[in-house]
Amino acid sequence: MSITYVQRPFTITNSSSSNSSLTQESGRTTDGRIVVVQTVTDDGAGALFGGLGTVNYGAKQVNLRAVKFDRSTESYKSDYDNATEFGSTVGDGSGSSNANSRKGASYGTTTVGEQILATSSVVARYRVAPAVVTARTDSFQPQSIVIDLCPYTSDSIVPGSVQFVWMGQTYTDFEGVIYRGRTGSNPGINSGRIDYAAGTARMTDYVVGPNPDAITLQSLWTRRSAWKTASIFMRTQAAPIKPTGYVLTLTDTAGNALTATGDLNGNLQGAHMWGHIDYQTGVVELQFGDFVLDASLTAAQKAEWWYDAADVGAVEPGKIWRPWPVDPTTLRYNSVAYFYLPLDADIVGLDPVRLPPDGRVPKYRVGSYVVIGHTGVVPAATYTNGQTVNCARERLSRVYLIGADGQLIRTGYAPNLDAGTIAITDVTGWVQPVTVKHRIEQMARVADVQIDGTLKLTKQLAHNFPVGSIVSSAIMAGNLRARALPVFDQQTWDGVTWSDVTVGNSAPSTYNDGAFPVAVTNAGAMTERFALRVLTGGTDVEVIGEHVGNLGTFSRNTAIAPINPVSGAPYFTLAAAGWGAGWVPGNTLFLPTVGAYYPLVAIRATQPSEAIGTDYAFELTERGDIDRAPTNPVI
Repeated sequence: MSITYVQRPFTITNSSSSNSSLTQESGRTTDGRIVVVQTVTDDGAGALFGGLGTVNYGAKQVNLRAVKFDRSTESYKSDYDNATEFGSTVGDGSGSSNANSRKGASYGTTTVGEQILATSSVVARYRVAPAVVTARTDSFQPQSIVIDLCPYTSDSIVPGSVQFVWMGQTYTDFEGVIYRGRTGSNPGINSGRIDYAAGTARMTDYVVGPNPDAITLQSLWTRRSAWKTASIFMRTQAAPIKPTGYVLTLTDTAGNALTATGDLNGNLQGAHMWGHIDYQTGVVELQFGDFVLDASLTAAQKAEWWYDAADVGAVEPGKIWRPWPVDPTTLRYNSVAYFYLPLDADIVGLDPVRLPPDGRVPKYRVGSYVVIGHTGVVPAATYTNGQTVNCARERLSRVYLIGADGQLIRTGYAPNLDAGTIAITDVTGWVQPVTVKHRIEQMARVADVQIDGTLKLTKQLAHNFPVGSIVSSAIMAGNLRARALPVFDQQTWDGVTWSDVTVGNSAPSTYNDGAFPVAVTNAGAMTERFALRVLTGGTDVEVIGEHVGNLGTFSRNTAIAPINPVSGAPYFTLAAAGWGAGWVPGNTLFLPTVGAYYPLVAIRATQPSEAIGTDYAFELTERGDIDRAPTNPVI
C-alpha cells in the first residue's frame, strides 16, 4: 500500500527499510511557494515506513502521522552591534585590525514542526486481496542484447572460432548463429546471431543467471579486414596467350561485377578500368577508375587523397583519374594459351633442339636484308590502244594489269618503270574494265631490331612510303649459275640407288668429259642427278633423273639433250664424240648437274582448329642484278 500527499514532480529522495519505503519530492513553484510531496508504503505486515503509521487490512483502516517535530531551522538577527567588537574591527589606533572579529548580529537554531495544511491532499493506493490464493503464470520475452566481442579492434572474426560464457551458459558460433549447449552430439539451442565483420553478437534467446554484466571469452580469432585496391599487376599461368583469348572478372567494394576483355591489340576493355595485356608474355596491368571532369567534382571529393590539381588534364583535357576500388580476392580470369608439341626430327628434317620451343625463328636479324614495298592501285577503267596510264609516282619496281575476270594481263602494254607510266598497245582479249596495280620497293640492310618490332636501317629510304607499306624479309642467294659436276660410271646399276661416287665396279669404258664437257644453261639446268644406262645393242641409252624420272631413250651417236618442259631448254647437252668404244648393255654413266636457282621451302603452318577463311594467297618475288656493259668502254 502506498500513500501520496501531493502528486507533483520534483527532486526525488528515496529511503527504504525492509519492504517499506518513503519517497520525498520537493521543489519551489513560480510564485515562491515550497511544495513537498511524500509517498510512504507499508511492509506487508501492517507497518508504514519509519513508524509513520499502521495499516489494518481487515478493517480497511490506515493510521498516518501527518505532523513531525523533528525538523529545525536556522535564524539570523542583525538589529545590534557589539561596540567592543565594532571598535576593534574599525581600528584601535595602532594601524591594525582584527579581520576575524564579528561585526555584529547573532545566529540561532529553532525547532519547527511539519503538518498538513488545509489545502493539502492525501491519495491512498492499495490492492484488494482475492478471496482465495490463485497461481498464475506469465511469459516474458526479454529484449535482444548486443554483446561487443571485439571492442578494441576493427578486424573481423574468423567464423567458427568464438566461444564465451555468459550468466553460467556456454555459447559457441556456427555459420553465423550463436548456440548454447552445442556439443559433438547435440546441435544446441539457437540463441542469437553473430556479425563477423562488426565483431558483435546479438543474443535473442538466453538463460538469465548471475552476473549478467560479466562475460568470459574463452576463444576468439580475428583476421585483417579485406583489403581493396585500384591497381592490379599479374601474369597468367601460361603464355603466349591467344589474342582476344583473355577474360578477367572481379567485383568492386560495392559488390558490382566488373569484366575485362582483351582486344586484338591487347587493350583491356570494360567499365571503370584501363589496362593492357602482353599476349606474348601474359603480363597484365589494370588500373580501375574513370576519367571525370574536374568541374563536376565536389569540394569533399577534391579533398580526397587521389585528387591532385596538377593531374587535371594530364591525360584527357579537363579531366582527372578517379580510382574505383575493387576487391582483389574476387579476381578470376580465363585465358586460351598456345601450347607447342615437340617437333619430329624426321618430319622437320633437322634436329629440333636447334629451334626455339615454339618452333618459330626470327624473321628479321641484324645484318640481314629486308625489302620495303608498297602497292598502289589505279581504279578500274576501260582502256583503248594508244592510251598512257600515269601511276603518279616514279621508279616503280613492277606493274600489274588485272582484268575484270580477275586474271593477270600479260601482253598488250609497255611499262616505263622509271617514269611510272604504262603505254597501252593492244587491248585485244582484255576483259574490261582493267585495274592497274603499281609497286615501289627498296632493299636495305637491317642495323637494329627492337623487341617492339621497330627496325633500324643502314640507309635512307629513297621513296616516300605511305602508311600500309610492307616490310618483307629477303633471302640472299648470292651469285647463281648453272654447272655440271664431274661424271662417273658403274658397271651395273639397280635403278634405285643414287650415289655421288661409284658403287661397285666401274664400266669398262668411260666418257671423256675433259675433251667434251657437259654443256648446261641457266635456263634449262636444274639441280639433279641423271643416270644414262646403256640398253641392249650398246647404242641407245635411257636417261633417268632422280626426281624428274625417265626422260626417254637417246642414241649415243648423236648429242643427247633432254628438254626441260618448264623452260623449253635442255637439262644438259652431252656430245656424241665423248662416249668412245667399249660400252656394253647395263653400263651406266652418272651425270650430276646444279641449276641456277636457290632452293627454299615455303611453309605455312596451320594449327588444328575450325576454318575461319578459305581465301589465302602468297607471293614469292625474285630480285636479281646482272652486269651491265660499261657506257664508255675503253678502246
